[in-house]
Amino acid sequence: MRVYYSDIFKEHQVASGHPESPRRLDYALDGVLQGGITPTRPNMREDVLDVLERVHERSYINYIKDLCNVGALTELDGDTWVSPKTCDAAILAVAAMLDAIDSGEHAYILARPPGHHAGKAGRALTAPTQGFCIFNTAASGAIYAEGVAVVDIDVHHGNGTQEILYDRDILYVSTHQDPLTLYPGTGFPDEVGRGRGEGYNVNVPMPPGLGDDGFKKILDEVVVPILRQYGPRRIIVSLGWDAHRDDPLADMGLTLAGYEYALRALASLNVPLVVLLEGGYNYDVIKRGSKMVVELLTGQDAKAPEESSESDHYAWGKLNKTLEDIRRIHSKFWAL
Repeated sequence: MRVYYSDIFKEHQVASGHPESPRRLDYALDGVLQGGITPTRPNMREDVLDVLERVHERSYINYIKDLCNVGALTELDGDTWVSPKTCDAAILAVAAMLDAIDSGEHAYILARPPGHHAGKAGRALTAPTQGFCIFNTAASGAIYAEGVAVVDIDVHHGNGTQEILYDRDILYVSTHQDPLTLYPGTGFPDEVGRGRGEGYNVNVPMPPGLGDDGFKKILDEVVVPILRQYGPRRIIVSLGWDAHRDDPLADMGLTLAGYEYALRALASLNVPLVVLLEGGYNYDVIKRGSKMVVELLTGQDAKAPEESSESDHYAWGKLNKTLEDIRRIHSKFWAL
C-alpha cells in the first residue's frame, strides 16, 4: 500500500475560520503514521496537464492559473479560495492520483484542495459554488485509465464528477445526504447518465440521520452488486469523512464502523483501491479514520473504534422508498 502526502498540499490557503483548513492534513497524517505507514511524496508528471485538459475546459484551467499568479489570497466564490500555491497543490494532487493508478497497489492520497465539486468549467450543474474544490482529482484518474469505477462516499454529492463523467461509460456511484437537505442540491436517482454514459451514473441519496445499518444495506443491495457487474480493474474512492455523525457540516448518522464496512466491501472486489481524501471536518474522525484505512488496506487487524449506529424509524422508511426507486430506475441497466 502507498500513502501520498506532500507539505505542498498544506500551502493551499483559505480564509481564516474556513472548515477546509490545512490542519485537516495534520490529523490525517497522524492517523497514517499511527497505522505504521510512512507517506510517499508525489512527484510532478509531464502528463498531468494533458489529463487535466481532458477533464476541464482549458479556459477554466487558465483562469485558475491566473488567480494563482495574483500573489494574494483570492475569493473564487463564497466557499472557495485560491492562493499563490493553490495551483501547485491541486496539480500535484492529480499527479499523485495518476501515480497511484499506475502503481497497481492500494493507495490513500492525503491531498487538498478537494475536487469532486469541480466540474468542466468550475461550478457544476446547478451548484451555487465550487464547494472548496479546484481541479477534479477523481475524475482525472477515471479518465486517465481504462476500467476505472469511482465510488463517492462523501456526504455531499460529487456534482463535478457526475458532470464530467455523465456521457462516458465510466461507472460513477455516489452515496450522499438527500440533495433536498444539503449542498449542492444534485444527485437524485433519476440522474442516470446520457448517451454512452446512460446507466453508468448511480446516485443513492440518504435521509438525514441514517445510521450504519442503512449504509450497509445500500452497499449490499446497490453499490457492490453494480460494481461486480461492471467489473472494474481499479476503484477510486472519493472519501469524505463528513457522513460521520460528529461532522459539523452535515446531518448523517454514520460511525467509523460504517466506513469500515464500506471499505471492506470495496476491497472484497479484489482490485486496487485508490482512496482520495475529499471532505470531513471533524479532526478526530479524520485521524482515527485514516489510521483505520491504513490498517485495513495493509491487512492489519483493523477494527473501527466505534459501535455501529442504527437508523431511526423515519430514516429507515425513507431509505427503503429510495431503494425501491433505484431498483425501478436502474433495473434497465443492472440486475438489482
